[in-house]
Amino acid sequence: MADIRLVEQQVALMQPAKIHTTDSIVDCEVLMLSRSKARVRLLGAVPETGDLFLAVRGFGQLACRLERIDSDCADLALCGDAESQDAVFQDILDRFGDEEGRRRFLRRSVLWPGTLSAGGNKLNCTILNMSLGGAKVAVSEECGLSGAVTLQGDRFEGLQATIVWKSGRLLGLQFKEEPAQVGLVLGELLPAIKASA
Repeated sequence: MADIRLVEQQVALMQPAKIHTTDSIVDCEVLMLSRSKARVRLLGAVPETGDLFLAVRGFGQLACRLERIDSDCADLALCGDAESQDAVFQDILDRFGDEEGRRRFLRRSVLWPGTLSAGGNKLNCTILNMSLGGAKVAVSEECGLSGAVTLQGDRFEGLQATIVWKSGRLLGLQFKEEPAQVGLVLGELLPAIKASA
């Protein structure tokens, strides 16, 4: 079985920011930000040890540590609690990211036959797009399905999901499994999942 890893979503910011150290404030420009890392262009010297906080205007401060300096750029590892980091990152995506970037997980447009099942009922569908977080499907006829369903495709085993929105024959599904588990089920079908050699 191949090893898999999730590709971390990131956004190119090019926004002014400040790095707060224990005894100074250094101006910088945030070049790239993800949920766990930042790459900044430094406009001053930053100490190699000690507590650092990256402040992006309008988004608060993120606790971080210096990973490495390369010329005038620095790589920072964000080290605050994951929930806070995720909230800040999502706010930044909402403001600066494109439509695809605003999504928690990258999605892939597909046209795969599938089946939705719930409570003994089965309904044919076409899977229009998929991500590690969910899927959009078109059902063959308007249905009364709601709540928990299982999505079965000819390319993957069943995934437990919840219907989170409906628009005519279109349904939005949110997977119940963790993204890593969905990645195992989907294998190499999505670009957000990489198999190592």
